[in-house]
Amino acid sequence: MSSELFAVGINHKGAPVELRERLAVDDDQLTGLLRALRERAGLPEAMIVSTCNRVEIYGVAPKAELARGVLEILASLRSLDPRHLQEHFFARAHVDAARHIFRVAASLESLVVGEPQILGQVKAAFSRAREDGAVGPVLDRCMSLAFKCAKRVRNETDVARGGASVPSVAVDLARSIFGDLAGTSVAVLGAGEMAEQAALHLQAAGAAEIVVVNRSRERGQGLAAKVEGRYEPWDRLEPQLRRVDIVIASTAAHDPVINRRMLKPVMRSRRHRPLFLVDIAVPRDVDVDVTRLDDVFLYNVDDLQGIVNDNLRSRRGEADKADALVEQEVATFGQWLRSRAIGPLMGQLQAHGRGVAEAELARVMPKLGTLTPAQQQLVEQLGRQIVQKLLHKPMANLRRASAEGVDGFDGVMLAEALAVLFELETGASTADEPEDEAAADVQESDPSASGARRTA
Repeated sequence: MSSELFAVGINHKGAPVELRERLAVDDDQLTGLLRALRERAGLPEAMIVSTCNRVEIYGVAPKAELARGVLEILASLRSLDPRHLQEHFFARAHVDAARHIFRVAASLESLVVGEPQILGQVKAAFSRAREDGAVGPVLDRCMSLAFKCAKRVRNETDVARGGASVPSVAVDLARSIFGDLAGTSVAVLGAGEMAEQAALHLQAAGAAEIVVVNRSRERGQGLAAKVEGRYEPWDRLEPQLRRVDIVIASTAAHDPVINRRMLKPVMRSRRHRPLFLVDIAVPRDVDVDVTRLDDVFLYNVDDLQGIVNDNLRSRRGEADKADALVEQEVATFGQWLRSRAIGPLMGQLQAHGRGVAEAELARVMPKLGTLTPAQQQLVEQLGRQIVQKLLHKPMANLRRASAEGVDGFDGVMLAEALAVLFELETGASTADEPEDEAAADVQESDPSASGARRTA
């Protein structure tokens, strides 16, 4: 049965944060969910990328399998009505799927183009899939080229100039509100990778006071010391909300840690002094109902888009260079797919030719009388040579069409025509072992591959 690369999912470009957080998958759930998804959807190869801004499935499925069906199965496994996805999901196949995957790994599809975390997150997702036996030759080659493409974009363009990330944009938002952060007090909720980045950016921006509020005392104190701030235990969250100017929230909680009921007495004690909440967590840390309170201003990851667009416009030329690099690597992958697709067909064509020659030789030999061994060898050689010469040009043109096209025909079109003309089987198994190129790349030391809080 023939199979095809696909990419399907939801992300910040088409789905609101309310939907993304309902489909999001925690790290400790990914392995079990991937196994269930493969079993239900019949996927020989698959991986799940779940971050703040996307929940996407990359894999290989029979052509008859609708990619949308794969996402619907994931939704049902997450106890989400698949109908909620109808207006928000995307589905791509073949080289279009590869293009999307390459762009995601290279941070060209991120909320903040050029942010460094997504490459590590994709590598981690790939490693989990490999450990679970969910990676085969197609996904292995695709991800190998995706990681290569991401390196080229990082090394050959300035699209990541300035180390842009969701935390840095959150701090830029705070700066745009207050102008100068020198006199402000900021509470950072959480002590993970995202929270740490936000705290470091706040320190660089000159925030007067940084208070780290975290459940783990050790991690909270560690981060506070790193940014010359102060640690407060989680049960001291409410007193901190009464005094700070800005809150940047990035915890790993499954449910909101700040809601209207908590904030109502807080805001009463603040006496109309505004409180700015920047929620960069998915699932969200701050319930949207807090906006019903006076003097409370809430921003989540989707609200950062305006600053992101300004950032992107300033680097449009570099993004165009990155796009060109992606297209080069997509073309390389497309050529590999085409050559892989025609290989079994060419083998069948050669076997068909040999079979015809052998059958005719078996029929004719008895009619030729007694032949010497040398004469018999010459006749057999003649039969094989005729077949080879007849098949030479069709096979040469099939190879050339697979690589570059021939008179408007590509390799797939000619392969399908040959299969029909010679009544050959299509979609023969080409199962071979993964080439381990991507696995080697995943092991390479990369600052973005260190279990970062989901961002992209």
